[in-house]
Amino acid sequence: MNEPWAAGDRAVVYHNCRVRALCDQDQPANALAVQAGRVQWVGCEDDLGAGNWRRVDLGGAVVIPALGDAHTHLLWYALLRRRVDLRGATSEPDAASRVASYAADHPGSGWIQGSGWNENTWDVTRLPSRLSLDTVCPGRPVVLSRADGHMVWTNSVALQAAGITSTTPDPAGGQVDRDQGGEPTGILRDRAADPVRDRVPPPTLAERVAALREVQPELLSYGLVSLHTMEGRDTLEALQELRQGGDLRPRVLVLPPIALRPELEAIGLRPGFGDDHLRLGQLKLFVDGSLGSRTAWMLEDFCGEAGSRGLAMLEQAELVGLLDEAHLAGWPCAIHAIGDAANRHVLEALADVPRAPGPLPDRIEHVQCIRPEDAMRLSAQGVVASMQPVHVASDWRVSDRLWGERSRQSYAWQMLARAGAVLAFGSDAPVESINPWLGLQVAVTRQDLEGQPARGWYPEQRLSPREALSGFTSGVAAAAGEAGQGRLVAGARADFLVLEDDPLTMDPRALATISPLATYVDGVKVWTRTD
Repeated sequence: MNEPWAAGDRAVVYHNCRVRALCDQDQPANALAVQAGRVQWVGCEDDLGAGNWRRVDLGGAVVIPALGDAHTHLLWYALLRRRVDLRGATSEPDAASRVASYAADHPGSGWIQGSGWNENTWDVTRLPSRLSLDTVCPGRPVVLSRADGHMVWTNSVALQAAGITSTTPDPAGGQVDRDQGGEPTGILRDRAADPVRDRVPPPTLAERVAALREVQPELLSYGLVSLHTMEGRDTLEALQELRQGGDLRPRVLVLPPIALRPELEAIGLRPGFGDDHLRLGQLKLFVDGSLGSRTAWMLEDFCGEAGSRGLAMLEQAELVGLLDEAHLAGWPCAIHAIGDAANRHVLEALADVPRAPGPLPDRIEHVQCIRPEDAMRLSAQGVVASMQPVHVASDWRVSDRLWGERSRQSYAWQMLARAGAVLAFGSDAPVESINPWLGLQVAVTRQDLEGQPARGWYPEQRLSPREALSGFTSGVAAAAGEAGQGRLVAGARADFLVLEDDPLTMDPRALATISPLATYVDGVKVWTRTD
C-alpha cells in the first residue's frame, strides 16, 4: 500500500503505544507517524504496511499531546529560584526566618527579594508586619510579594527608600495599610507597592538569560512545551537572546503590558510577530486585584465586610478607551478580572468596541467569579476564559469565607464549558506551582491535594479528564490564536509526551503524580526521565 503521508524526509513511526489524540472524534490508535516536525498520520499499526520509515517501539506507553500553560510569569518564576521562596511557610515567624537565612547566605547591603507568602495558609491568618522583618533584617531593604502578586510585605528600610510615610496618600488602585497610629504596617496593596518596586534594581540581561535557561529542564520534565507569559520588555529581551542562541526549547507567547504598546509600535512590532518558538501575543491589562487580598471587584460586599467590594483599577470609560485604542491598532487584549463585577464590566466594555483583526482572541485572565448570564455572554462574544484550576486547591476555603454562596459561581469550569466558552488552563506561576498535573487533578476532582473537601468543592463544576486535558492542550493553543494545534492530528506540530499512565482512565486522585517518560517538540526528543 502507499505511504499515508507525503514524501520527503524519512518519517519516524512510533508504534506499540496507545495514542490519545484529543481530537473531536478519537479513533483507536496504536501508532503515530512524524515527519519534518509535523504529525503525518495517526492510526492502527496494521494499516501501515511496508515503507521507508524508521520504527520506534514505545513498549505500550501512552502518547498524548504536549501540555501548555496559558498564564505564567515565566521570568519571575525563573528568578524566584534565586530569591527567597516563601511558598509553604507556615507562619510569619517562619517566613521571617527564611529571610534571615537568605540574608546570612547572601551578605551585603542590596535589596532582598522574595515571594510566595500567603497568610491564609498560616497558623494565624493575620497579615504580617514590617516589625518582624526589621528584627531579622534591620539594615537592608526587603520586599516580599504575596503569592498572588497583589500585595507586598516590606520592612522599614524599604518604606523609607520609597518615601512611604504616615502622610503618603493611597494611590488610585492601591492601598497603604496602616496601624492604629496611622503608620504604614509594611503591607502595600496593588499600585501602592509601585514606589517600592521602582526602587529595586532590575536583574541584568545575563542574570535573566541564565535564570530562564536554568528553568527549562524543569518545564520540559512536566511536559510543558507551550507557555504564555504575562511580562514585558525584560522578559522579551532575555527570551530573544535564548532564541538567537538556539537555546529556547519551549514555545513562548509573550503578552506585554498595555502601557508598552506605543514603544512596541514605534519599532514596528505587532501581535503575532515572531516565530513558532517566540511570538508576541495580546496586550495585558488589569481591571481588579485578587480574592486573597480582598481587592477583587465584586457586585456585592465581601462577606462580613460591609461596604467592601474590592478595587476597580479602571473606570469603565477608561477601560473602553484602552480597549478601543488597542483594537483599532490591531491588538487584542488579555484582561485580568477576578470578581463578578470585574468580569461583567470587561464583557460590557468588549461589547462596545470593534474586534481586533487577526487570529488572536481577546481573553479574560482568571474569571474566578462570574454570574451565569455573564458566562453566556463571554461565550457569545468569543472571549477565551484563561483560568488556573490549581487555584481552587489554595482558595476554596478563602472563597467560602469571603464570597459565601457566590462560591457556587466561582472557578465555574463546567458552567463555562456548557455555555460554549473556550477554556485555556494555566498555573499563574509562581503564584502556584507550574506543574500542570496538579492543576489537572484539581480540575477533575475539585479537591485540594489533601483530598478536601471529601466530596469535592461544588462538584457539579468538575471536568472530565478529557475536558481538563483539552484545557491544557488545544485550549492553550486557541488562546494563542493557533486553532488546530494541541491535538495529535495530521498537519499539527509534533509536540507530544510519552507516559506510563493513561490520564483518561487512571484514578483522578493520582493525576498529580504523573511524570512523563519523554517530551518531544517538533518531533525531537528534548527531555527524558533519565536526563
